[in-house]
Amino acid sequence: MAIAFELWGQRGYPHADIVGESHYYAAIRAVLGRNVNEDGTEVFETAVLTPEPGNRYDRNAVGVWIRGNQVGYLPREEAARYAPTLTRLTERGWEPQVNARVWGADWDGFRGSVRLDLAEPHLIVPANLPPADQHRELPYGNAIQVTGEEKHLADLTPYLRPEGECWVHATLHEITEQTARTTKALVEVRLDGARVGQLSPKMSGDLLPAIHHLAEQGVTTLVRAIVKGNRIKAEVVLYCARAHELPESWLGARAEVVVVPSAHSPIPPPPTGVRFTVPPEWPSPPDGWTPPPGWQPDPAWKPAPDGWQWWVPVWA
Repeated sequence: MAIAFELWGQRGYPHADIVGESHYYAAIRAVLGRNVNEDGTEVFETAVLTPEPGNRYDRNAVGVWIRGNQVGYLPREEAARYAPTLTRLTERGWEPQVNARVWGADWDGFRGSVRLDLAEPHLIVPANLPPADQHRELPYGNAIQVTGEEKHLADLTPYLRPEGECWVHATLHEITEQTARTTKALVEVRLDGARVGQLSPKMSGDLLPAIHHLAEQGVTTLVRAIVKGNRIKAEVVLYCARAHELPESWLGARAEVVVVPSAHSPIPPPPTGVRFTVPPEWPSPPDGWTPPPGWQPDPAWKPAPDGWQWWVPVWA
């Protein structure tokens, strides 16, 4: 079974049109329910984006599904931009999802439309994985500028993209800064364990209580961040709620802590006359699929059992 994955970079309100809704009015009306009036009715739902590489008309086609029923497609030009990333997600067992606005009116016959909250293709997935240890992500919030990135360009370079920006998982850690007269507690920002900057004293004060709260549970503080720039000038911007903005429901929800298994052991290359097999509870790959060079299993999947046979004879 595919694992739901909420695409990153959503703006908070659906704005991207889809096409072909007129062929799926029955499904759209079913989403809206019985209370469709002449002036129009709207609801907000979760839409699943499903690549269709076998589509006879367009190998980049991406279907849009709500509540298990198709309601349309991404426009052809947009599908060509999104299909590679969405296909990689689905091949790894993820189900790409976005928020959607479903509208319909019953005036001289039913009419309906669907819009998606869809970011640019390079912003819908993070450029790195979350940490392997226990961690919890702070809720999304307003931008917080990181300082001192100019001292860490070498560590930021691997995250720079031709589009000029990308989302990443960042972790926050308390450090002590010693000066001639004072000692300050500040927040250090890391990407994949490497320091890439720190927060100002004021911003550190806004986040340290949350970091302390999670540290008492043995949990690393995770946030979403944007890395943007080039190899001579780069910056990091966090997007997370401050400690005083965290609701009581979040503070008390220990059960939401995410545990990511440790890194998977390398998968050996395929011999001849064999086929690739996956361990129990992993998503089933398409028939005939083999891991491309550099492929890694998703860290959310359970580690393979000791001695797992990745390759078996084709007749097995």
